[in-house]
Amino acid sequence: DSAQIGSSGDSAKIGSSGDYAKIDSTGEDCVVCCAGHDSRVKAKLGSWITLAEWKLSEEKHRWIPKCVRTEYVDGENIKADTWYKLVDGKFVECDD
Repeated sequence: DSAQIGSSGDSAKIGSSGDYAKIDSTGEDCVVCCAGHDSRVKAKLGSWITLAEWKLSEEKHRWIPKCVRTEYVDGENIKADTWYKLVDGKFVECDD
């Protein structure tokens, strides 16, 4: 939990499943995945980012996956070098 991972190499493939993870990738053409609760990610133009969103299940008494989404960092819909988190199934800019 609360992992802070960075990558500076091109074509990196990085993943984290811990809660509150923050991954910052500065290489080109990277694939970055944060699957833990309330995780955040940022990457360079031309990279792909994946985040998972979780919800608390009262029935199961634990957090369960609500949504997993992947986007291409194109500089318009998803900006380069900008932190994102997943809120209601949408990528939302956020503070680090």
